[in-house]
Parts: sequence; structure tokens; C-alpha cells
Amino acid sequence: MTLKFPLCPAFALLLGLGAAFAAQAATLDDRLERPSQPSALATRSLLTDVQTVGEHQVMVGAAGHILLRDASGQVQQAAVPVDLLLTAVQFVDARNGWAVGHDGVVLHSADGGESWSKQLDGRAINPLLLKAAQAQVDRAEQAANAMPDDEQLASALDNAHFALDDAQAASAAGPSRPLLGLWFRNAREGWVVGAYGVFLRTDDGGASWQPVSGLDNPDRLHLNTVLGLADGSLLVAGEGGRLYRSGDGGEHWQAAQQPTDASLYALAELSGGQVMASGFGGTLLVSDDHGASWNPRELPVKASLYGIRQLSSGAVVLAGQAGLLLYSTDGKTFAQWRSTGKAALLDVSETRAGQLLLVGNAGLQVLPMIPFKEHAK
Repeated sequence: MTLKFPLCPAFALLLGLGAAFAAQAATLDDRLERPSQPSALATRSLLTDVQTVGEHQVMVGAAGHILLRDASGQVQQAAVPVDLLLTAVQFVDARNGWAVGHDGVVLHSADGGESWSKQLDGRAINPLLLKAAQAQVDRAEQAANAMPDDEQLASALDNAHFALDDAQAASAAGPSRPLLGLWFRNAREGWVVGAYGVFLRTDDGGASWQPVSGLDNPDRLHLNTVLGLADGSLLVAGEGGRLYRSGDGGEHWQAAQQPTDASLYALAELSGGQVMASGFGGTLLVSDDHGASWNPRELPVKASLYGIRQLSSGAVVLAGQAGLLLYSTDGKTFAQWRSTGKAALLDVSETRAGQLLLVGNAGLQVLPMIPFKEHAK
């Protein structure tokens, strides 16, 4: 598939690593079957996401690395059954969490992140997508045959055949589609999104999965992130500024207002109900109506922004390209801070001790909060 919009360097890396791994498949063991290996360099390798779980933080990244950092600053590496890039993690309580990554992998932990089991991978996703695509062709053919002069139905049939061709090609290529984001409402209901428009949901904690239909995405643009809001609605953001919203728990989806063509990488709901979406080239969008409409917010930089975190103080931190952090106490004006290493920062978390944990291309960085605030300008 030809991408119609630029990918940011960090997200291009996430997808590119998967292609590199696939190219070496003839000489490497199946990374879906080979456990992640302990590494003394894990904290300095690519880390893509971090979440606070009780008194500790859980981080995921390259080579199946999942790291747990406790309140004293000690880091341990979890037991993980796959050796491939992990892209996102979420816990719904102190014990139950999920992580997603390349080759369509979904992992589950029932012990706060200390150990993980594989629930899903691309070998199981491919037949699900193929079955759904064939069913869509059957429905579209029936509708088009009933009204042969209807141009919209004819176009829908063309799109359905394109989707079927895409699903057949993906099945022939093996488990190659990366998952890029996830959101679980509780220990049973969850959604995952990924490259080339992959969108799945579970109602039984990951024991089974079903493709989600209804998104207007005929070009199979990447879906980068999914988020549930406090009012019960669901949002999806992705390549080319695409935004989708469901107001009925994921049963039906509508394309939201699209004020940008820049790809979007992160979604976050703030404590007051405002929603933010960040992305390519310093894009920041804000919604005051649960994602139904969006307004761009001007920022002092054009660096791509990959992570959004609201701190316990209510301040907002954006993590981005070339070691950039943006800090705001009101969500409107942002001060800048840059890491000396200039490596991309993909997410940020806050510890009980008043530190910022930064994860990205250079691994884990720990930043004391007071010096950060003093040097942000």
C-alpha cells in the first residue's frame, strides 16, 4: 500500500523494524514463539510506552522488553513470551494489563506486569480479517445487484473488493501487521488498532476477538491510537489526521471533523473533560465536546508529538521529537524543555516521588520535576 501522508520518524521506525525482522525470517527463529531475552541494556534500548500501575511503572519496547520500575527506582525485566517490538501498554487495575506490538501480538498480564501470556497474533488475525472482508463483499454485491444504477453502491462494492484483496495479500504475507494502540474499558471489554486499518475488539478479556467495521477508511490508513472517554464514547485517531468517534460503545462509528491532514499519534482526556490529540509536525488538537469537533492549538514548535500526559498537579506534558517536552499549566501556553541527547521521546509518566519518567528511542530517562520546571522556557 502507498502511504498518502508522511509518517513521523519514530512511528516509521516502529513499522520499519517489523519489515526488517520479516526480511530476516529465513535466518531467525519465529519471534512470536521465541521468548524475550534478559538484557542488561534493556533500559537503554527503544521503549515506546509507559504506564503507572500502583506503586510502580510498566514500560514496553524493543525485542519484547517489558520493564517494571518500583518506587525505589529498581528495574526488573518481566517474563515475556515473544521477542518483537511492543508498541503500547495499558492496565485497567493493579493486576490486569495488556500490551500490543508487531506481528499483531496481544499480550496479557494478570499479576501487575511481572509475567505475560500471548492472547493473539497475526496468524489468528489474518483469517478473522479475511472472513470479515468476504462477508462485506457478499453484502455489497447483494446491495449493488438490487440497485445496479446506484453509483454509491457500486463504489462500495469496489472498496469491498479492494479490502478483500488486501486481506488475501496480508494472509499470504503472514503475521506482518503491527498493532499500534489499545484501550480497555475494564477487564473484559477492549479494542486494539494498528497499521493498514486493523481494528479489533474483545468482550471476554482477550479470549476471542472480532474485527470492527463501520470506519470510513477505504484506503486502509494506519490507525495509531484508540481511547475511551468518561462519557462512554470512544475515539480513534490515525494517519492523515483521521478521527473517528462512537457514541454507543463502539457499535457505530462516525468520522469526526478533521481540521488537519497531519497524522495523529496520541489521544488523552484531561481531568476537566477536555480531549487532546497530538501528532506530526507539532499538531495539537483540542475538543470540548467529547471528540465530536476539534480545534487546532498553536504551539511554539513544529516537532512531532507522540505522547500526552496530565500530571497530578493538572499540568500537561507533551513528549516529542528530538528530545522535546512541552509543559503547560493551563493547556493553552506551553514552555519547552529538550533532552541533551536529542533522541525522540515517545511517552512520559510521573512517579510518586515527583519525577518524570521519559521513554523513547534512547530508553528510560528519569527527570526530577523541579529542575524540569525551572529549565522549561
